[in-house]
Amino acid sequence: MYYGGIDLGTSSVGWALTDEKYNLIHKKGKDLWGVRLFDEASTAQERRMNRTSRRRRAREVARIGLLREYFADEIGKVDSGFYQRLEESKYHRSDKKTEEKFALFADQGFTDREYYEKYPTIFHLRKELLESDEKHDVRLVYLSVLNLFKHRGHFLNEYLDDADENNTVFELYQKLRESLSEELNLRFPDLKQGEEVEEFLGDKDLSRSEKAEKLAEHLQIKKNQNKAEYELVKMLCGLSGKLKLIFGEVLGEGYNKKQLSFRDSSYDETIADLGDVLPDAFMDIIDTAKKIHDSGLLANLLKGHTWLSQARVESFEKHAADLCKLKKVIKKYCRDRYDSCFRTMGDNNYSGYVGSVNSGKEKIRRNQNAKKDAYKAFWTEIKRLLNGMPEDDQDVIYLKRELEKETLLPKQLTYENGVIPNQVHLAELKRILSNARSYLSFLDEKDESGLTIEERIIRLFQFQIPYYVGPLYIKDGEEGTKWVERKAEGRVLPWNIDDKVDMEKTREAFITRMVRHCTYLEGKFVLPKNSLLYEKFMVLNELNSVKIYGEKLSVQLKQQIY
Repeated sequence: MYYGGIDLGTSSVGWALTDEKYNLIHKKGKDLWGVRLFDEASTAQERRMNRTSRRRRAREVARIGLLREYFADEIGKVDSGFYQRLEESKYHRSDKKTEEKFALFADQGFTDREYYEKYPTIFHLRKELLESDEKHDVRLVYLSVLNLFKHRGHFLNEYLDDADENNTVFELYQKLRESLSEELNLRFPDLKQGEEVEEFLGDKDLSRSEKAEKLAEHLQIKKNQNKAEYELVKMLCGLSGKLKLIFGEVLGEGYNKKQLSFRDSSYDETIADLGDVLPDAFMDIIDTAKKIHDSGLLANLLKGHTWLSQARVESFEKHAADLCKLKKVIKKYCRDRYDSCFRTMGDNNYSGYVGSVNSGKEKIRRNQNAKKDAYKAFWTEIKRLLNGMPEDDQDVIYLKRELEKETLLPKQLTYENGVIPNQVHLAELKRILSNARSYLSFLDEKDESGLTIEERIIRLFQFQIPYYVGPLYIKDGEEGTKWVERKAEGRVLPWNIDDKVDMEKTREAFITRMVRHCTYLEGKFVLPKNSLLYEKFMVLNELNSVKIYGEKLSVQLKQQIY
């Protein structure tokens, strides 16, 4: 008699044979034990993400291609080489097909130099086209619309299309309040208006910690008495919240010190880990809280302006003004640090913060090796320098206050852009096209669809292929999975998708292909986890283990309880 032991791992299998006293058995000069090593199995996540990115990019290229077609004739009348220069703008001059040194405009008296002097950023151009219906060059209109198409925003807040837009934050707050009461027995007060919360979250004159203190005071939540509620308030204001205090023992020991911030660069990874630990009801609480946080962050981004471009131009001008003040005080109080802060690339200086430097000592444009969180190191260094300066200097006072509010030297490209919904950009697009229609008559031209070019551009901008439709095309000779049910062949566009695709059959095929077969009953599909029949089985299965005074429940009693 002997014992066989097996150790199964993700990348190895160990085995051993012993006698009854657990001594290794020896045969043919060898001990009977060993290990088999192999590559660890990997999920299809990376391949799926790459495939999704390719499809997203292909659809973006297709949208921009249609946009170019709409503007092509009108732009051709003004500048036949515009599209060619724009296409080659990413290349070095020696790699271009044309010898033109300019990337956008090469007119007599108006080149790229004059363009960038007038419009330092694309938001300056968008702002001018928003606020003026005076005649502009069709190429300027195209560039502004093209930028909007490349940055359409997210499609998560469909409720913004509702007529009663003012209650969206209120509805989210009420949902969060009810969920906290039912699932975690936490108390959030009932409010008459959601704007009360949004005003605190969008106040640009307060730092995140000050917002948390004032919002907690308004909601009558005390830091020492209502610890779980206070952690949630901190998360709503963009600070880190201690998950253990909110969700308790459900998380386990590994999350004793784990914190979650909606503004953390590792938020996606953290939330993915939490999804394996927390029940769906708790994940819904986090999702609702993030939506409220994002609404406040969006209000903070708009800074009271009607249009996003107006707020962006204001932040651009603020960056320039802040930079002048910062350079002034550093020259005045620590001149020896000026070069290391502004004229060389480093991890904790201004050049590292903006990702570029252009001086006699060093020239780097868009440093690819810049650290992701370079702004934290830069702000820490600036705070250290400011603390050593006179406290009565008005510029120093201003810089310290802006640093505390985290509004010093605002940048155009930040993680905050991720909270901007499609509807915000759509409103700008509609206004720009409406103003341009007075001097660009081609926008009113109709095709066989019965829609004008302006209407087609708008429909194209806000269109998103439903997730259950999946890929529309698979090239001949390529492997791929496609389940779409077509009514007719041909190009699928926002205004003809219902004529080309059978949405009901496609939706059914999407669900059917994901349903697996039962391992017990041959040829039968598995039951959905939330189906009534399976839930009945789960309830009765739980009752099977219940005992009263050591006796199991009778069938009749179990049925009565059910």
